[in-house]
Amino acid sequence: MATYLSSNLRDIILNTHVPLVFPDFPIHWECFDDSLLDWCARYDKDASVSSLPAFESMSIADCDTPQWERKRKRVKMTLQKFLQDFTKEDQEPTEWAAYQYVRASEIPASCLTGIDFKSFGFAEHQNDYSLWLGSKCANTPCHYDTYGVNIVVQAYGSKSWLLFPPETPLQSSRIPYEESSVYCLENFYAPAPDKLSHYEQFQGQAYHCLLHPGDVLIVPRHWWHYVEAVETSLSVNYWVPLKTDLDLTLDELIVKHVVESFVKGSSLFSQFERALQDPSSESKRKLWDAEYLGQSEVFKLLSSVDVRVRALDVMPKEAYTQLLTNNAKRHGATKSSSEDNIISSTLEQLINSMCAPRCIATIKREFFRRLGQNQRLYR
Repeated sequence: MATYLSSNLRDIILNTHVPLVFPDFPIHWECFDDSLLDWCARYDKDASVSSLPAFESMSIADCDTPQWERKRKRVKMTLQKFLQDFTKEDQEPTEWAAYQYVRASEIPASCLTGIDFKSFGFAEHQNDYSLWLGSKCANTPCHYDTYGVNIVVQAYGSKSWLLFPPETPLQSSRIPYEESSVYCLENFYAPAPDKLSHYEQFQGQAYHCLLHPGDVLIVPRHWWHYVEAVETSLSVNYWVPLKTDLDLTLDELIVKHVVESFVKGSSLFSQFERALQDPSSESKRKLWDAEYLGQSEVFKLLSSVDVRVRALDVMPKEAYTQLLTNNAKRHGATKSSSEDNIISSTLEQLINSMCAPRCIATIKREFFRRLGQNQRLYR
């Protein structure tokens, strides 16, 4: 029965067209049986003493732009020190801190006991998952992941997820550059009050959920998402690698070549050639084939599994407007003096124009057309 359940869940996760929430999912990972304080104490006790964890820290009042990673301070401290300094209930925080996107290989084994994604149908994850620990207001600017389907398990605390489908006309940006993420320029952390009308156009495509301990969220492929900690929280996520990701490897190498040629002046052509010759070498993991069943077929699968699940719906207009209005109030605070001029605005617009997903797709199509034509001419 367990195998049948996990097999159906796997098919649901690979094929759903909308985000799914499994409230209070029956998953029992031993490492999270005790409190967050106990988990952090165990981490500090068993972690390597040679180097303290490097947290990112940011002023809550810094809100003119999304809170990009390049603007954050790096602070080394123990996890218990983090809890002591950033989880004071008697006062509102002025900064947040986060130890996030930490690979399982960097975490003491005692803090990972029992973690396994086989209950979702993915036994061959090879510990290829990440942990995200952050205080209230810690956030990830709105972006979509270029690879995989995302399974998010909330272990402690609560997080707010604002999601948009792939076709939402957000302003894509590859600055900041990250190989597996496409950001947008919209600032959902603190939208400017005089620009709220721009954000209102996305209401009909906005989905929202608040994840509590024990909840699981499935983020379908290429869905935009803005994530913010409502309180000190810890979550675990696993990106399910898909066979279709292999095709996107070339897209990402083209983007990387463009960005680094402008910013660093380096060439990545040898990597591009290797990817052309053997794209399967880009991943040694088990790759899953998402057939993308019709959503009605996915709903039939949902009725066959003995767990609570709900598909997210578009946010009501009033709730979406209230979320934007509340976040826009952050502009009333004193702003920090963080500089955000990593490159000139003109160069940033040029890079973003050249690296827009539709432009990269056009370049790749034209490249393969010419490559095939050339092979026919000289065969």
